[in-house]
Amino acid sequence: MTLDDASLAWLRQRAKRVHGGNLSAAISETTELARKQDALRRFLDEEGVPELDAAEMAELAAEWRTPLPQRPPSQKKTRRT
Repeated sequence: MTLDDASLAWLRQRAKRVHGGNLSAAISETTELARKQDALRRFLDEEGVPELDAAEMAELAAEWRTPLPQRPPSQKKTRRT
């Protein structure tokens, strides 16, 4: 297997950060994620879900970045004894 220098460096960093330096585990994890992504794409294609265009992706990303509204602190009732 041949990888460009940047990809190999990224994999090595991920292996250190996530898998205790185990490069094989980082490659295996990346492969599993790619398989899941392929399965998701097949499912979406079979269901006729259209791909998002750049504007739709930007709108979705902006929505994800919007902070959630803060809930007011709950007012605990004191127990009667």
